[in-house]
Parts: sequence; structure tokens; C-alpha cells
Amino acid sequence: MYKVFTRLLLLGLIGVYTNLIAQEYNLPILSGQVIDAQSGDPLIGAAISVDFKKSGATTDAKGFFKIPLPVGEYIVKVSNVGYNPFRTKIYVKADVVLNVELNDVTKQLEEVIVSASTSKKDIQTPSLGVTVLSLKGIKKLPTMMGEVDVIRSLQSLPGVSSVGEGANGLNIRGSNVDQNLIFIDDTPIFNPTHMFGLFSVFASDAIRDLELYKGGIPSRFGGRTASVLDIKMIEPNTEKFKMQGGIGLVSNRIMAEIPVIKEKLSVLVAGRLSANDFLFKSFAPDNLKNIRANFSDIATKIYFRPNTQNTISVSAYLSNDYYRVDSLFSIENVVAKQTSFDYGHKNGSFHWNHYFSPKLNMLVSAAVSNYVTKTYAPDSVNTIDLNSAILYRNGSMSFDYQPVENHKLNFGISTTRYDIKPGTLNDGVVSRVATVKLDDEQSIEAAVFVDDEWKLNEKWTIQAGIRYTKYWRIGAGTVNTYAPDFMPSINTIISKKTYEPGEVMATYGGFEPRLTMKYSLAENTTMKMGYNRQQQFFQLLSNNTTPLPTSRWKTADSFIKPQRSDFATIGFFKTFNENVFEISLESYYRNVRNTLDFVSGANLQLNPNIETQLISGKSKAYGFEVMLQKKKGENSGWISYTYARAFNQMIGDFPEIQSINRGNWFATNYDKPHSFNVMWNIQPTTHHSFSFTFAYNTGRPFSSPSGSYEIGGKKYPVFAERNNDRVRDYHRLDFSWTINNPSMKHARWEGSWVFTVYNLYGRQNPYSVFFKSTKNGLRAYELSVFASPFVSMTYNFKFL
Repeated sequence: MYKVFTRLLLLGLIGVYTNLIAQEYNLPILSGQVIDAQSGDPLIGAAISVDFKKSGATTDAKGFFKIPLPVGEYIVKVSNVGYNPFRTKIYVKADVVLNVELNDVTKQLEEVIVSASTSKKDIQTPSLGVTVLSLKGIKKLPTMMGEVDVIRSLQSLPGVSSVGEGANGLNIRGSNVDQNLIFIDDTPIFNPTHMFGLFSVFASDAIRDLELYKGGIPSRFGGRTASVLDIKMIEPNTEKFKMQGGIGLVSNRIMAEIPVIKEKLSVLVAGRLSANDFLFKSFAPDNLKNIRANFSDIATKIYFRPNTQNTISVSAYLSNDYYRVDSLFSIENVVAKQTSFDYGHKNGSFHWNHYFSPKLNMLVSAAVSNYVTKTYAPDSVNTIDLNSAILYRNGSMSFDYQPVENHKLNFGISTTRYDIKPGTLNDGVVSRVATVKLDDEQSIEAAVFVDDEWKLNEKWTIQAGIRYTKYWRIGAGTVNTYAPDFMPSINTIISKKTYEPGEVMATYGGFEPRLTMKYSLAENTTMKMGYNRQQQFFQLLSNNTTPLPTSRWKTADSFIKPQRSDFATIGFFKTFNENVFEISLESYYRNVRNTLDFVSGANLQLNPNIETQLISGKSKAYGFEVMLQKKKGENSGWISYTYARAFNQMIGDFPEIQSINRGNWFATNYDKPHSFNVMWNIQPTTHHSFSFTFAYNTGRPFSSPSGSYEIGGKKYPVFAERNNDRVRDYHRLDFSWTINNPSMKHARWEGSWVFTVYNLYGRQNPYSVFFKSTKNGLRAYELSVFASPFVSMTYNFKFL
């Protein structure tokens, strides 16, 4: 019986197997070869999956594969380690041949925000704390209201933050916003945002690249104590006309590159215009319908190359903001019913590059920047018309000299003049509000600098620099003399000294050494150390959490000493998998002297004796940053963590009266101990890409009342300590989906739609906390800027 059963089972199995073979033999066959797109070599062991691995195969020694499939529609994915995967949809009715070329990830151009130049700087050169940013990568990040935003993109990097959404400027490694120098084609930007901090001022289409110096700052830069953001406009194409632009919810933009003389002369024109009035008229609640908010950017550049030894360029950048709102502003005890703010830059620069030889070249440049603000409150009797301006003029000459392959020199001179109109109120205006006109301020900075990069051997490279800056505060002007042993106030002025135009009123100066050293642990692994000393003679005075565009700037004088910063950093950098991945760790410490704070209730805007409102002290900042990047492939992006602290100590010249927090260290407004950022970009096909960004950081400090007092039945807060509490922690997830149409390339036209959701899960992140008196005592309220998801759509186009 047992033998009979065994034979029947065996015959049954043979029958089933024979039937399966017959069925497979009759099925259509999907077959093909998988090769390397660059070399043409067959790829062994490449995985072919059908309908997400319901069935599949691997390639043989010659890259071939075969898969029998029933009639139907399938999604086929071909993948191999180190290569971008390939996906396609097929319909099987008969045998199908599918030959696939896979692109090597290591040979792919990087499209994340941090470009290939950064890897080179991190690994091969002694540069420390320097990030080169790719505009192509920035455009892939989710945006607020569809606006490509340089400032907001920078905040996804370790060590870069702001006090909150809608804040003006950047806080970099524990710096105040005015301690960061922002250049566009060597002209300074004094207010880098539109609409009180919502958007960057830069016309993104006209930007070639951005370099952010957080640590090892070359000696050619000076005038700020923390960082440098150096933005360069593109050189217009000298051979072919190109045009690109975009249409969005907030603004429309366009850029054209126009060849005039082939290979010699070309012109760049770029513009961005916002007209948002209809949004407020149509969708805003009644109390916001009177708001008007518009801005514009215009960038132009003329590029001329007369011969192989010379290039000449002339650049111009103009920006303007107009914002009108009911109330929001008061001055001289007058509260405006309606206020308009009008401010902007008019910048221009000239560059001449001359190449003496492959070893020596010269750059001569001149730059001018005029930043003007106007605050206007029309009222029948209490009209307010407040104006201020900054005029910056600079001339410089520098040389690059490389006598031998392992030795590079950069040296030169630079002279800058500042002319400041700190404030004029109601000049020539009929109003009950009296006319006030502050004295103009003039100053000159002159500097000489040299940087020497020397590769000692295969292990050690040193970049040593020195900058000497001399500063003069010049007349015309008036300086108060205060009674000795008394705190400066309007009641202790005993005399005034008047200076003639051009006469020196105060002078400062000093050396600023710069040093970075690189030690190569391996070909793709380095350790670096660096030290910077920097001086700052030009400071922003603001007692708001974030400075307004109309905040007052001040030069160093007899009472206000220049800030001096000493900065030390150490870092570890490593790339692996043929530069596909990179990890970096950096730690830093900064000590700043002569930082400024303000007495309680300080009057800064139109005070002719501003020194009576200021307290001098010192600051310190320290922290470490960790960042892991995947720079290429179908999935790219990074993850970073930053631990950062920033403190002030304000004692002043009269500690019993002026000291803040009893002379103890206290957290700055931008002290956020923990920050965590993730950027993830997915590009499964040439037609679609998806990006996610996630940001988390500790809530910023604010001053919480320690008690209250009562007047007329109303309670008022008493603040005994500065920044003794924190708002809730901040976190936000953003998403973007880009739909490309590369099939139009043959017609020189590319179009794409960008769909974004800002604050995807609607986190109500608090920007600030304020207190109101109620019948039950003081009550705290939180203010959020973007408390719900914000959806936007933008159409971008290129004509190439």
C-alpha cells in the first residue's frame, strides 16, 4: 500500500511540474540587457523586479535577463548598487525586449543644496566652515508661497538659524543679524528680506552661486565679526540667447541673457515683481483689507571680454518694498492710524580682471550701495514722515599669485566710506509733530590684507592670513562731554565739541590674524583647525526681537567702541562611496567684546544722544555641528544636528545702574540649544521629483515677568530677569512636488510645475509671547506667524 501511494504522489508531482513547464513555455517573455550608460559594460547581478517585486530576476554574466509574464500591464524596475534605478511601464501581449542603460551615481552631477565645491573645500583645501550652495539644489527645496528663498534655504544648514518665522536676517553660530556680512557682487545688503522677513530680497534666477563662510574667513573680508555670505550673479551667456522665469502666487519673475557681440559682450537682465493687493482685498478679513504689500527686485549685468587677458563687468541690483498697514507704528508719543513703509537698495559694482600670466592676475573693483527707508503716516494734523539712509562706497585692488603649484597668495588693499543719515523727521512737512534732524555720520575704513595657502606636504596644508584695518570717524559732527563719575544722560552733559567736515573725531584700528590648518588622515579624511580675529565698526541698534527694516545703524565713535571677535574652530571631514556620502563634524567657540545692549525703555530711533541709551558688554557662543549628506542618486539630501549656545553679559561702565541680570550671563534672543534638520529629495523619473524638509529647534528665550504692580485697578508686569523663559519648541514639515516636461528640450523650451505645502501638519509654532492685564491678573498670549498649512503652486519655464 505504501509503495502504491508513493508512486501515485511522484506521478502527480511530475505532472504538475510538466504542466508548469508547458505553461511557462507558452508565456510571453520579457528579456533584455542591462549595461553601464557611460562605459557600455554589462552589469552583472542587476535586479529586475516586476510590480514591486511580485516577481523578478537578476542579470547574468553578460547582463542579460529573461522573465516569463502573463499578458497584462506591469511596472518594471531595474536597479543595481551604485546606480540610479530605472522604472518603466510595459504592456505584455507578446515577447518584449527591454534594454536598459543605468547611470553611475558617482558620475552624476550633484543637485542638492550643498554643491561639489563644498566637498572639495572640506577635503582638499584648508578652508574651514565654508559652504558653497547650489542654486539648482535650492530650487528643489519646499518653499513658502512658492518663492525660491535663499535666506530660508540657508536655515536648513547646521549652525544657521533665525529668531523665528518672518524674522529679518540670519543668526549664524550665535551671531546677531548685523554681525553677518551679506554681499551680492561685492555690494552689501543691509536688509536681506522683503515684507518684514517673509522672503529673501535676491532675484534667485540671476544668482550663480553662494558661498557661506561660517568659520575660516579669508582676510579679504572684513567689517563683521561672525560670517560672510558672498553671492555672485551669473555671467550672461555670450553665445546664445536664454530666457527663464516663473509665475507664482506671490510674485512673477523673468530673466534674459542676451549676447550682443558673440563671445565678447553680453547682457543679463532679471526682474521679480510682486503685486499682492488683490489677495488682501479679496480674501482678508475686514480688519486687514487695507493692507498693501508689494516688492520688486531688478538685477542687471554687462559682461565684456575684449581679449583673453581681460574681462570687465558692471552689475546693478535694485530692490524695493512698499508695505501699508493700519496702525503698527508710533513715534514721539504719537500713534499712527495708518502707516506705510517704503525701503530698498540701489547697488552697483564694477570689476576688471586682468591676467598677467597663468601665475598672476589682478582684480580691480568699485562698489556702491544706497539703502533708503521712509516711514510715512498721513494724518490731518499729526503727519509722520521719517527718513533715513546709508551710503556705502568701496574701492579695492587685489592680486592672486601662485609662484609654484603648492603655494598660493592673495593680497590687496580696500577702502570703504560710510555716510549715514540716521533720521530726519518731518523735514518740510506741515504737522503738529515737531521736526527732528539727527546729525549725519561719516566714517572711513582702510585695510590691507594678505592670505598665503601653502601645502607643506601630502599631510599638512596651512592657510595663514593677516588683515590690518584703520578706522576714522570724521566730521562734521558734535561730541558731548559728560560729567565724570556720572552715567551719561541729558542731565550730565557739561559741554559739546563741534568738528569741522573731514576732521577726525575718533579713530580705531588693529590687526586681524586668520589661520586654518588641514591635516590629511587619508585621501578622503581630514582634520582641520582654525582661528579668526575680526573687527566691526558698523552696528545695528534695535531693541526688538528682530530688527525692523527702518532700524538705526551706527558707526563707532568716541563712546561706541568697535566690536572685536576671537573665533576658534576644529572640524573632521570624510567622504566615502566615491564622494556619494559625506560626514562632517565641527565645533567652535566665539568671544566678542564691546557688544551693545540697551537700558530699559530705550529711545533709539531719533535720539541725538544715543550713547545715553547703550550698555556695553561682551558675548560668547559655542557649539558643535554634525551633518551627514547623500549628495547623488535617486534619493539625496542630508540630516544634521546642532548644539549651540549664545550668551551676553552686560555690566556697563556703571554696574550698579546699568548691569542687566545683576551682571550675570543671560541667553540671547537667538539662543536655541538644539536644532535638527532633515532634507530629503526623491527623483524617481526625469518627470517627477519630491522634496521633504523637516526642522526642529528649541524654543527661543523671552523675558517672563517675575511679578506685577497695580495702578488704577490695572496690573502691569515687572521683569526682574532678561530672557528667563522660553517659547514652546519649534518644528515644521514641508513638502514639494516638481513636475518637469523635459520632452520639449528639442524645442528649446522647458516647463515645470512646483506644488508646495508649507507647514504640512499645521503646527502652531509660537513666534513670541506677550502679556495682557485681565481681571484675573496677567495673562500670557502666544503669537504664531504661520499657524496652518500653506499651499502654493508655481509655474517655471526656460527657453534655452
